[in-house]
Amino acid sequence: MGIWGYYQRIFYSSGTLDFRYFPTLPVIYYLQLVAYSFYTALVDLGLRDTLLFYHTTYAIEGVFLKLPMILADLGVFLLLARTSKLLTATLYFLNPFMIYLSAAWGTYDSIMIFFLVAGFLTLERNRSLLATTLFAVSGLVKLFGLVPLLLLLLESIVRRRYRVFFFQLGLFGLISLVVLAPIVFQGGVQTFFIGFALRFFGLSGAQTRTWNFFAAIQGTRYGGAPPFIWLAYISVPIAFVLQIRKIRSAFLPVLQLSVIGAVLLNIFSQAEPQWLSWPIPLALMYAAATKREGLRFFAYSFGVMATFLVMTLTQGTGYLLFGLLFTTYLAPLEGFAGTLPVYALTTLSLLLLLIGYVVVKPVKFRFEVVGLILIIYCQAYFWFSIVGIGRMLGVT
Repeated sequence: MGIWGYYQRIFYSSGTLDFRYFPTLPVIYYLQLVAYSFYTALVDLGLRDTLLFYHTTYAIEGVFLKLPMILADLGVFLLLARTSKLLTATLYFLNPFMIYLSAAWGTYDSIMIFFLVAGFLTLERNRSLLATTLFAVSGLVKLFGLVPLLLLLLESIVRRRYRVFFFQLGLFGLISLVVLAPIVFQGGVQTFFIGFALRFFGLSGAQTRTWNFFAAIQGTRYGGAPPFIWLAYISVPIAFVLQIRKIRSAFLPVLQLSVIGAVLLNIFSQAEPQWLSWPIPLALMYAAATKREGLRFFAYSFGVMATFLVMTLTQGTGYLLFGLLFTTYLAPLEGFAGTLPVYALTTLSLLLLLIGYVVVKPVKFRFEVVGLILIIYCQAYFWFSIVGIGRMLGVT
């Protein structure tokens, strides 16, 4: 939020537009320029905003900075509701993790999800070119939107629709040129490549090195791409090719394998906690399309449990209340030794269960699944925090 506010203030005070070190792709910046203009007008008319505690933005200013994300969540709800998916729309809109990310934390994943959901709804109606456009826009908000786009391109090649393939490729190139032009002209291509692309896929050479699930369990920072990461990633297009040879429509294979792709990126890449939101709307849509009631309610439960884990084990409740990271008010649920291994093991279990609900035959949702996750959490808490097995193995 502090970065969002800083760049908006710089633009509206001096007109400076610098994308070389902006921490995201430019789409979110454009959208926030529009929303922030109303806040600037209110300030010019005499509005006196208040800084609450240690937050990095003023109270009303923060609302306008988050407005594009909140409206994107509302847009996803309306898109799903208009296509007779009211229960799916409700489970998404009232999912606490989506609310937390957009309205509290201020991450922009919901904007990517809006175009992603719109793309799948158009693909369901066999409008592949419009879906290509929407997936391209989604991927230029956050790179995950390119996963279904690449699968669509692969479908055109497998079905030997080369004219459609080159048209889709041209659409993607044109949209990319428009969005990335400011980065290219201001010399930010290298920063984009090592700061976004390599980090997104979890490959060596990325600018930042934090941790992924396996590094967190081992107590080390992310050391580079493991050899088996390619086996995980290549399994998605291989499975897609095998599926579309048997069925005519690409909608369900693209949707299913996009969910699996989101899970694999969360597991193997240097994933941020907000990446856990990516499979939620896709799993809800897949559940509605295949009548998987168990998956539908597990996807909602996934969001509930992800909210608890992210709030207590990666940030601290003090961040929401006072703007202070790693401050603890719910001890012993947060701030204990071994928080990262506990978070990694519990979240990994959630992701694997999600794949199970997507891949195996439809089953009813049982609350025993929530109990299972709670047992895994308690076991990880016992071994890594109370017993201190992490300290014995060098895990912090």
